[in-house]
Amino acid sequence: MQKVVNVKEDKSKLFKYLLKFAKPYTKQLLMALFFVIISTLLSLLNPYLVKIAIDDYISGDVIPMVEVKTSEDALNVGGRYFKRTTELKEVPENAKNFTIETHENERYLVEDGKRIEVIDKDVYKDYRQKDISAVTKIGLYYLIAVFSNFLATWIFNFTLGKSGASIIYDIRKLTFNHVLEQNHTFFNNMPVGRLMTRVTSDTQTLSQFYSNVLISFIADFGVIVGIMVLMLKLNYKLALMCFTMIPVIVAISVVFRNIQFRIFRAARTKLSIINTVLNEYLSGMSIIRIFGKERKMEQKFDDRNKDYLDTILKQVKNHAFFRPTIEIIRSLGEAFLIYYGGGQVIKSKIEFGTLFLFITYLKQFFRPIMEITERYNIMQLAFASVEKIIKLLETDTKIRPLPEYAKENIEAEEGSIEFRDVRFSYIPGEEVLKGINFKVKKGESVAFVGATGAGKSSIMSLLARFYDIDSGNIFVDGIDIRTMDTDELRRRLGFVLQDVFLFSGDIKYNITLGEKFNDEAIEAASKRVRADDFVKHLSEGYNTPVQERGSTLSTGQRQLLSFARTILRDPEILILDEATASIDTETEILIQEGLKELMKNRTTIAIAHRLSTISDMDRIYVMNKGEIVEVGNHEELMEKRGYYYRLYQLQLDKKN
Repeated sequence: MQKVVNVKEDKSKLFKYLLKFAKPYTKQLLMALFFVIISTLLSLLNPYLVKIAIDDYISGDVIPMVEVKTSEDALNVGGRYFKRTTELKEVPENAKNFTIETHENERYLVEDGKRIEVIDKDVYKDYRQKDISAVTKIGLYYLIAVFSNFLATWIFNFTLGKSGASIIYDIRKLTFNHVLEQNHTFFNNMPVGRLMTRVTSDTQTLSQFYSNVLISFIADFGVIVGIMVLMLKLNYKLALMCFTMIPVIVAISVVFRNIQFRIFRAARTKLSIINTVLNEYLSGMSIIRIFGKERKMEQKFDDRNKDYLDTILKQVKNHAFFRPTIEIIRSLGEAFLIYYGGGQVIKSKIEFGTLFLFITYLKQFFRPIMEITERYNIMQLAFASVEKIIKLLETDTKIRPLPEYAKENIEAEEGSIEFRDVRFSYIPGEEVLKGINFKVKKGESVAFVGATGAGKSSIMSLLARFYDIDSGNIFVDGIDIRTMDTDELRRRLGFVLQDVFLFSGDIKYNITLGEKFNDEAIEAASKRVRADDFVKHLSEGYNTPVQERGSTLSTGQRQLLSFARTILRDPEILILDEATASIDTETEILIQEGLKELMKNRTTIAIAHRLSTISDMDRIYVMNKGEIVEVGNHEELMEKRGYYYRLYQLQLDKKN
């Protein structure tokens, strides 16, 4: 039964799913978080080091000085000793402030705005040597911080990138494996383009979330909080004035992200439509060309492509407006700092290094704000993608063993098949099989014939349990197939279909389908169905590449490869679904002997439109509108002159 769990736009639930996917990589993500915190702290440290160098050492002349009694580390001016107030643990009360002023290449000691004495150049040079040493040391610390930041950032990016790629690998694997387990109803209702979008584009969107959002979000908030704390600590009045821009930025960001998310979501839907249309057009290219519909399909595709382009252009316009707007606000903030903060520096109310640090931090403050807004949009897009992936993962049509039917198992020999009052419908209420009953013993060969839509292929699909029956029982070896693992069931069956699908690879791969068989077994199987006759004449034999689903091979050659593929696995039960319908008469004659050998001591069920190919079958079931209307071998059915006889005569008249 199909089970679809509706996933509402519950962001907390979606976020939990995103974290669930990342759980196996918790250690790596925590490691990335640790190094991004280190990187963030170092990025805040470097401007602060510059501020210290400017205020405490480079701008040493403007720092007030007081007269001291000791000569240690003091400036000697005419036998008097002076130290900067910043160098003293405690400034004496009522101490007079002195400063140093430069005029016409001379430096003077200044008291109350008056130059009282010239400072000896050599003495001043010796005095400033400690400032040069301190600045050199700060420069060294700065370089260490830069290289440490580089190393921390590299480790962060590598660890996060590796973790993100691994998470996406797991999600793609999980999604693809889930798709493989679904029954045929799932694929009938799900467009291929949509499935491709889920497994590729949607998972790639999640890649951006894990690589650019999950940890980076924390880093950006850390930068913002760190800058706000440092600015408040340095000068809370100036900081509060800067923070008045935050409500404006938040309001603009909220409007931007809401508009951008709606556009993102619309773009994803339209891209999925393009993928579906493209897959359909490419798959049906031969029909398009036969009916000369290239220009028509080109116009239809162009309409969808242009619709997608219009949506993307809306996104571009929105994005083009957002960044300059934030830049203008940032520039206004810098202009305010230069105007107001510069005045405070001139009035000696704040130091120049503090103003420099505020301007630098303001630039750093706006960068994570813009990135948080963009990352929020990526996160919203990730929510949309993970919602679709969850819906896919929670759409469960997998055929599972049903042990409760084991009590209905019967005594039967190996290789036998029985349908007992089987009813089935693809659409509820519209039965395609109506009370089907038949038995096939081991080694028997039977065929099902009838008009298109009679239900012949449905019997084959139910036997392989591609679908579950509505009622009744299907037994293989006396076991109700609903109690069997589908892999075990299908290992007993060998299918030869009319429409042969060949994969990219070589001839050998398309016979083995990646299973391990030795070359002798492969060649022996090919010889039994006469496939070896043409394979050995190919340029590279069994290593000849197969491309474009085997377009370089004839229909008959592709069919012979499917015969070899089936024979190699030596199944108990052979199912031929219009197996020779696409093969020319010469090729059909060539493989009849191989088919007869294959059918020896093996239960065989065949579906055929060409009644001449099943005249040797032990029994023929004639179907009409989902019911078995006649049973017998060819001679018996011809003698009845019933439905089978009329079908046979119609084909004979058509052939003549």
